[in-house]
Amino acid sequence: MKKAALITIIICIILAACTAAVPAYILSRDSEPSPGVVITPSIEPGAQSPSVDSEESETEPPPEPVVTNITMTFVGDCMLATDRGGEWDGSFNLLAKQVEPSYFLENFIGLFQDDDWTVANLENVFTNDPTVRTRAKGYTPAYWYKSGTENTAILTEASVEVVSLANNHSDDYGSKGASDTREALDEAGVIWGDNDKLLILEKEGYKIALYCCTFYYTGYDTIISKKLAEVDADYKIVYFHGGTERVHEPDAWKAAGARRMIDSGADLVIGGHPHVLQPVEIYKGRTIVHSLGNFCFGGSRSEENRTMVYRLYLTFTDGELTAETDEIIPCYLYSDPYKPAIITDENDREAVMAFLRGETDSPIAK
Repeated sequence: MKKAALITIIICIILAACTAAVPAYILSRDSEPSPGVVITPSIEPGAQSPSVDSEESETEPPPEPVVTNITMTFVGDCMLATDRGGEWDGSFNLLAKQVEPSYFLENFIGLFQDDDWTVANLENVFTNDPTVRTRAKGYTPAYWYKSGTENTAILTEASVEVVSLANNHSDDYGSKGASDTREALDEAGVIWGDNDKLLILEKEGYKIALYCCTFYYTGYDTIISKKLAEVDADYKIVYFHGGTERVHEPDAWKAAGARRMIDSGADLVIGGHPHVLQPVEIYKGRTIVHSLGNFCFGGSRSEENRTMVYRLYLTFTDGELTAETDEIIPCYLYSDPYKPAIITDENDREAVMAFLRGETDSPIAK
């Protein structure tokens, strides 16, 4: 009897010991699940605590730079008309009625479409009013150029978005001819500028100031510079009309004035009016194109057969101008009647480039 009681006591002690050694969460499997217990192993004195995996701290990647590219194309004097509006055989006005508007600049349509703005100097009046009269000019020879407003399609078909009216032919037919021209351009969606209308061209928040102006005498550059200084823009361009006609070397007063424009804050200075090319100058790291020459010139079929296209490329990154390059494309003034074309002959091309670099006195290959 005593032996049986002893065995019972021993069994109870063993069961109690086993029960104490079993974790509580094992004994309660049927209860609501719990997150369990994280057990940290004991650490020997002086030993480092083992690393515990955890989520890495989140860091925002640096933002992508905001880049804006701007391309502008500049060409010279475009006379899309005939003297006194004539339509005789061989005249620009008669040809314009016989061909599609795209004919005249079709060699450049792709180039002009592939930019933000193409800029030209428009040296004629657009009017359909037969009563307009020529204004008096106190010099000879003198010419008065006009054509119908339908000739604005020559510009729009070729993607010429901007024209300058700051020249000596915009008022050939007085205030009525001038207002008709502006209205025709507005109707066609062509932007125009003149001495009184400085243009601000904007893309993605970046502003290009383009001042289309005349520059006929020394000292007028101070007025031009003052006008530019009054506007807030990321880049400033002067596109002027002035200087002696049909000479390949810029007048000394004109060249000095162009440099003073750079000194006063212009980023680029481009000239026209001489009807021929003049060299390109780099002054204090800035470009001066002394004369672009003619481009689509309805006034004559016997002008010097060389011209150019000037291209400007700007890159703005996060609000700063980070790149500025340019390109010169030598061209023939005439390939077919009144139709400019890009020069493909390497000798003719290099002759133009050598002249623009100031290495020769003529853009025509000897």
